[in-house]
Amino acid sequence: MTSISSGRLLRLTVAAGAVGALTLIEPRRLGPWTRAAYRVGTAAVSGLLVADTTTEEGALLDPALDGLLTGGVTLGLMDLSEHLDHRIVGGLHRLGVSRPRLLLAGIGAAGAAALYLVPTPTWAERGGELAPSEDDQATVEMPEQVRALIAALLAPPADGGDHAGTPALRTQLDSTRVIDVGSGSSDVMLVVERAERLAVPWNQTWPVTGRFDQGGFCFSLELQIDEGRLGMLSVMVLDEDERVDEALEFLDRPGYELPTPQAITLHHESESEEPSDALP
Repeated sequence: MTSISSGRLLRLTVAAGAVGALTLIEPRRLGPWTRAAYRVGTAAVSGLLVADTTTEEGALLDPALDGLLTGGVTLGLMDLSEHLDHRIVGGLHRLGVSRPRLLLAGIGAAGAAALYLVPTPTWAERGGELAPSEDDQATVEMPEQVRALIAALLAPPADGGDHAGTPALRTQLDSTRVIDVGSGSSDVMLVVERAERLAVPWNQTWPVTGRFDQGGFCFSLELQIDEGRLGMLSVMVLDEDERVDEALEFLDRPGYELPTPQAITLHHESESEEPSDALP
């Protein structure tokens, strides 16, 4: 049986509680600022967990740098992580699990605890080789419907004058592909292969959305910009629709499909209105 000091046991308890608490959060219901805080918190917990449980012999660089690297990678992959989280929760719902987040929180907390209880293997024990890189994700040509929707969101407003960063994003469209995540996804993950120009601010939700109705629910099509590049085309549930849970479940059903450009109504955010509270 692995012996553990009282200090390490305390850190284990805090780490397991933090992981469990973060897992209980539904990121698709968060607003822009709370979602940013959630992402930073998740990255920080991931980095600290790796730094605290990695030994000198088992570290890639050293425990502190490994933790910093893990936190940075986690933050950079939050879009994909939240997308997979949504699909897993939806899949558990369909399997009859009444509270899938509680189940996932328990699994996450147990995994965090295991990192403290199971010794980290050294590189010699691992064979001295790095794990295969996950950077090369399978991509496919962007469907014309997706291209047309993004182009509509980037179109000049009726009063003329582009939003800041629009010309740069338009130049990226021709070299943008989508990540192949299979069917049943309401979000489209984008990969810009060549970005000659970057949009500023680098990270933002595009100030033009496309609102549409489908299945009796009200949705908003939003474009996420990551590091100055086209990042993701997301479907959000408008806060005016009170049947949020039903609307989110509808997005997981086979009958859901992206709208056509003709089916969306463009909405331009302005300085005189309150921020949108659309639910992801």
